[in-house]
Amino acid sequence: MNEIGFALFAGAALVLLFVFHRAETQRAAAIRGLAIRSGFHYLGDALPRSLTLYGTPFDHASKVWNVIDGEPRGVRIIAFDCQIGVGKGSLRRTVIAVEGGSDLSLFLNPEMTIDSAGQWKVLYRPRASTNFRIAGLMPPEELEAYLNSVATDAKKSGQ
Repeated sequence: MNEIGFALFAGAALVLLFVFHRAETQRAAAIRGLAIRSGFHYLGDALPRSLTLYGTPFDHASKVWNVIDGEPRGVRIIAFDCQIGVGKGSLRRTVIAVEGGSDLSLFLNPEMTIDSAGQWKVLYRPRASTNFRIAGLMPPEELEAYLNSVATDAKKSGQ
């Protein structure tokens, strides 16, 4: 009987791993498509050296992926998914970094937090977000809407 239970457990674990892997693959493809449509470059898991995150929760991210970088409408924006910490207590977030001194707080959803790091404004949902998101990552469609809004609003504010 133990062998059947182990086989069922192992099978369920494999199915779960497959589902997670497929979701990550689909997300990466959606973000690649977003990058192409919006004039960004898909960088994969490498943050540009010019991005400063010192003093933000993302300064020591344990993992970074789905990095896109571009200058739509002349405004430098880098967006990425990241994991902070390891194991059960880790957090996953989608982060949008905008270079320059614009005051973006007037243009964004109030559930977003804005930190400053050097020349960058770093936008993300805090841990205690009232709007529950699976794994803390923004859906690609929402990320695209934010990117379009940030680029337009930053340009209007005279960056």
